[in-house]
Amino acid sequence: MREPYPLEPHVGRLNTLVGFFVAVVIVANTTASKIADFGVTYATVAILFYPISFVIADTIAEVWGKPAARRTIWTGLGVNFAVSVMYAIAVLVPAAPFYGDQDAYARVLGGVPRIALASMTAYAVSQHLDVTIFLTLRALTRGRHLWLRNNAAILTSQLIDTTLFTFVAFYGVYPTAALWQIIGTEYAIKATLAVFGTPFTYLLVAWARRDDRGPVAVPRAR
Repeated sequence: MREPYPLEPHVGRLNTLVGFFVAVVIVANTTASKIADFGVTYATVAILFYPISFVIADTIAEVWGKPAARRTIWTGLGVNFAVSVMYAIAVLVPAAPFYGDQDAYARVLGGVPRIALASMTAYAVSQHLDVTIFLTLRALTRGRHLWLRNNAAILTSQLIDTTLFTFVAFYGVYPTAALWQIIGTEYAIKATLAVFGTPFTYLLVAWARRDDRGPVAVPRAR
């Protein structure tokens, strides 16, 4: 009988990060239908959660390298697509005669195909761009200045993500000037959250490189 593969401590932590990455992506897409009042502007609730996925992706790229980061991104995209299909099936299943919340249920989970397409397109492009920029700067800085690599990658990829999503989802629906206003507002909030999230990247990287006995020699990213 074939013995199960041993689970190294750092692999277990990678699995944990991948799980949180996928969860954040799903939560961001599910909560994106709510427009929140942030006092000075309005934006989707998803902008509070989605930037976390870039922090996790950068952590995985820093500790485990490009292959692991790419697999994480594709896993997130695949699970997001599967969840969208399951949501659509759940909405299409006939509701019981006494169930009075079908319309609200459909609005939250059903979504719009164009919005789903915009979300997945922006996700695929921006997440891969984030990892590419992060690892390119990692090579140029010889592994130093994590704060610089993290912010440069996230700020650039978030701009692409916001622009792509807005134009794919709403081009022709709202005036072009309004689209640029939406992009500016959402990006400003995302950029602020990204900068304040830098310390969490350091904490995650330190955590990923440790096991219960202390520092662990995780294979260096390439």
